Amino acid sequence: MHFYLAPFLIFSFIGATFWVASQHEEHLELPEQTCKQAKSNGLDYSTAIPSPSPAPDPLPFPNLPEVEPAKKIPTIYKAGRRIRPPRAYIPYDLPLQPFEGAPVDIGKIGQAMRDLERGARIRMSFFGASHTGGDYWTGHIRRILQARYGDIGHGFTMPVPMYRSARAHDINLCASEGWTKDYVGYQDGHDDAYYGLGMAASSSNPEHFTWLETTHQNPIGRNFDTLDLFLLAQPNAGTVLAQIDRNEPIIIPTESVETELMQTRIEVLEGSHRLTLTPAGDGEIRLFGVSVENTGPGVLVDAIGIRGREARTWLRWDTEIFNSAIESLNPDIVVLAYGTNEANSIDYTMEQYARDLRRVLSKLREAQPDKACILVGPSDRGKSYKKGFAVWERTSLVADVQREVAPEFGCVFWDWHQAMGGDGSMIAWRYTDPPLAAADLIHHTSAGYAHIAERFMEALDDAAVNY
Repeated sequence: MHFYLAPFLIFSFIGATFWVASQHEEHLELPEQTCKQAKSNGLDYSTAIPSPSPAPDPLPFPNLPEVEPAKKIPTIYKAGRRIRPPRAYIPYDLPLQPFEGAPVDIGKIGQAMRDLERGARIRMSFFGASHTGGDYWTGHIRRILQARYGDIGHGFTMPVPMYRSARAHDINLCASEGWTKDYVGYQDGHDDAYYGLGMAASSSNPEHFTWLETTHQNPIGRNFDTLDLFLLAQPNAGTVLAQIDRNEPIIIPTESVETELMQTRIEVLEGSHRLTLTPAGDGEIRLFGVSVENTGPGVLVDAIGIRGREARTWLRWDTEIFNSAIESLNPDIVVLAYGTNEANSIDYTMEQYARDLRRVLSKLREAQPDKACILVGPSDRGKSYKKGFAVWERTSLVADVQREVAPEFGCVFWDWHQAMGGDGSMIAWRYTDPPLAAADLIHHTSAGYAHIAERFMEALDDAAVNY
């Protein structure tokens, strides 16, 4: 075992500090302790298990559940009047839902996809609300793209869950209770704007911990060789202890004269690993997230989402820290998948929404002026009404605003609502076998998210071939 003090290399960019540390283990083995054991008894890495076997080669494509049509679709209403159920709603029967926008803007997406075919390395960063925060549709997209072009890591994730249902595909996450959590609208966190890319977790208690670990059985997510930790450097801040597997921790002080983003890169031998983060107890640490990566060609897919959030929450994120963080990620394609909660906010006028969306996209373009950009509209939605169900009418209004505003900022628009079959499709999807819609008629089941991911992939492939 070796003991390393970070930083080894220090340089600055865009108001941020970047540190690099390397740690190459003598033994490739993982701590045996499970998440449940650690939460009950505290960390104990005295015993180990062998690293899992390598991932299969080639990587398999994800399963896509077969879907049978609904035997009967309940009565559907819109604006108080009965309407016909959607004629086409089974994913296999729906036509291509392409990206909408200027050919040059769609062409940026197509070029990134063609670059992948030629062995490039690209990153897609998805921001959004619960659809994205659950990493179901983004997780399926990640599995498809990495099976095609190479698994180069999970991408950006927050190892401390912001809420109970937060999760991620193809990576194992664990955290103790007690972390202070921050995102716009959460009442128990700090009263400042230091959200990084939308969320943060803080603690000064050395008993608190969080970890992320490669998968043991899933074919995707079996290894990594690089970790980028995104932290807040600030006056009187504490020290982070970053432990790879069962090795001695790397010491990362986050105290700084200036308040700024601090990125620490940890390089390890490619393989199965667990990264454990704990406060040293000498002051508060604040974590914005970790990017889990492998070197080489392939695709990174970041799923950066918080349930119940709207695009306008971006306006409350500290601009300098956000700019530094997204510049560090350096995505080739940025996806904003908001709209469901804007449609839910009945006092939020479309004029206000259009104004706020323009401000959000201005903030994005200040940080990433030339990157490909996709606005993903809200999914269809239903609600109980009389003896049947009704369409949520604001959904199409929100989609129309996105369709109008996107090209003003060099972005394209993808209509999730139409990709499902349009008005009433969420209700129809609830009655398929298996159900593709959840009981709340707002979210999808895991099968539904897999199918909507396939629909999005069709648009990516269309851009690659035709633009």
